[in-house]
Amino acid sequence: MNSPRTPMVEHHKLTLGRQLGQGGQGTVYEVTNRKINEAAGDGWDVVYKEYGPAVLPALRADALASRAELIGGLNAADAKWLCERTAWPAAVVQRQGHTCGFLMRAVPERFRFAFQNLGGASGTQRLANMEYLLNDDAYVAGVGLTISSRDRLAILGDLATTLSRLHRLGITVGDLSPKNLLFATAPHAECFLIDADAMRLRGATVLPQAETPDWQIPDGEEKATCASDVYKLALLAVRLIARDQTATDPAALAPVGPALVDLARSSLDPDPTRRPTPALWAETLAAAATTASTAPASAPAGPGPGAVSAPVRQTRRTQRTRRAPGSPLPGGAAPGRKPAKAKTGAGFAASVAVVLVALLALAATHSNQADSGTASGSVAPAVSDFPAVPDSLPTDPASTDPDPIDPDPATSEPDTPSESPTPDAIADAEVGSCFYDNGTSEDPDLVATDCKDGAFKVVSIYSDTTDLSSCDNVTDNDESVSSARNDLVLCLSYQSPGGTAYHAHQGDCVYGSSGTGSWSTQTCQTGNFKVLATYRGTSDDSKCNSWPHYNQWKHFGVASDSGLDVLLCLSMNYPDDAGYATKNECLLKSGSGQDVTFTNVGSCAASNVVVNGRTSQYDAGAFCGNYGSTTWKPSDYPSLAYTVCWRWK
Repeated sequence: MNSPRTPMVEHHKLTLGRQLGQGGQGTVYEVTNRKINEAAGDGWDVVYKEYGPAVLPALRADALASRAELIGGLNAADAKWLCERTAWPAAVVQRQGHTCGFLMRAVPERFRFAFQNLGGASGTQRLANMEYLLNDDAYVAGVGLTISSRDRLAILGDLATTLSRLHRLGITVGDLSPKNLLFATAPHAECFLIDADAMRLRGATVLPQAETPDWQIPDGEEKATCASDVYKLALLAVRLIARDQTATDPAALAPVGPALVDLARSSLDPDPTRRPTPALWAETLAAAATTASTAPASAPAGPGPGAVSAPVRQTRRTQRTRRAPGSPLPGGAAPGRKPAKAKTGAGFAASVAVVLVALLALAATHSNQADSGTASGSVAPAVSDFPAVPDSLPTDPASTDPDPIDPDPATSEPDTPSESPTPDAIADAEVGSCFYDNGTSEDPDLVATDCKDGAFKVVSIYSDTTDLSSCDNVTDNDESVSSARNDLVLCLSYQSPGGTAYHAHQGDCVYGSSGTGSWSTQTCQTGNFKVLATYRGTSDDSKCNSWPHYNQWKHFGVASDSGLDVLLCLSMNYPDDAGYATKNECLLKSGSGQDVTFTNVGSCAASNVVVNGRTSQYDAGAFCGNYGSTTWKPSDYPSLAYTVCWRWK
């Protein structure tokens, strides 16, 4: 049997529409003059992902080509199934003979839903991303999703079945996390895996394997294996049933049944060889689903006529956690609440990043023999035979949520009414005004002051409301204060003497001296720290111990209110992957002289050296003996130095 030809398209032959999104790897565009899989009816709309210049040097063009070739090399049933269930690359795109991206299918309509606007009316169609389901039932129903407990188990079961079949085809997902999963419940429960170019095919990867924070496998374990997929399936099961974004305790599955608790516990075993198969998950989930409730969760009722008015003043300390998919921008309110109107500076907090549609573009198909019906049934014809498409195509709407993973749906409780001692100061406040809060978390006492360390700066104001949740998505909001007398809400940001790193988010980079100096947020670069996690109201650095690659913490204390304390769990940005390499880990050594780089490409087969020792001592070549070594030391943090020993494979 001859190997299938790589489906290939020259970039200049594509007519690109609008840009759909831009991410760390590249940019996704509409394609208006191509369709694939005409045999399926009208065909499928196409999108194009162009890799960015920064990732092209690490791009394995042969691995991308093998993905585009795979469909033509499968039997008809497997080819059709793969194209219906994953975002599989359909064709490689080249510029002057050099690979620059690939074509793939646009999102199937069954993986969308009508997002419920905050006022109760149906809004735009959005992709049904699994991240939505990692929230409590009230939130899920509030955004317009109809999901029962049985649906949750059925979706998990379909994912387990999908993983089992992918593994049989030599495909492992690797970065299996909610951001890469879509779901549908009608006509039946099913999932759809996106970001397929990041999957591993027969041990090869297009780009080095990456993992989503909070979804990492145990440190030192090989990425993108069958065992790692099962580990992350177990995490998803625990979090989907717990309605929680970071839960890890298999006991959360107890309401479903002890069999699933035991299965999750064994799937999270640190030893990959002791983990069960996805097929066992599928069987156990199917059995559990038969007795699960089919009643969908209901949305919370909004305030009705005659609702009690807000007290004179109330406050709520807000934790800076990631927000849920579809959370309102400033000027909106949580599901079931009346939106607030911005008085001044409403745009200040609206500078949130659009969730990249690049992560949501889906699979395309190809077969060189589709005309004869011998290769893949109704799967795509050759790329060169693509017909023109209509002038307009359905597009992928981009979510406007800055980080659609973790909500903070806390509601505020009214405090005992009390007269404000400074009503005029609150009434005259503007964005940029500053106050000291001389009160308590239950009873604030705002006094106007200059904007200096220890003060609270007004970052947004909402009038005609006393709803404290108006501030929920305001950037750097730390305290919300309402005044019924003035009918407004102030969103306040604490001005930490410790520096701008006080407001750092997970994934940001920060730096400061090892002493008591100020810490600032910075562009990520070698020698500074990446924020692994942020915790509010604690100085307990033991919370950081479970984070992969954790090696430093930073605490920002607030003397007037320990509830506003911030703890950052940090990871040093080493020059390359040798910095966190462990003994027996495979690496790819490239370059020469001062430009040598060690990269974990996620595959021992694609690597050329093996780590055979490491020490925290700098320039400890003698420690490595006759083996090769690489060493590095951060100037302010000598304890984080390393010397890594390596040998050729």
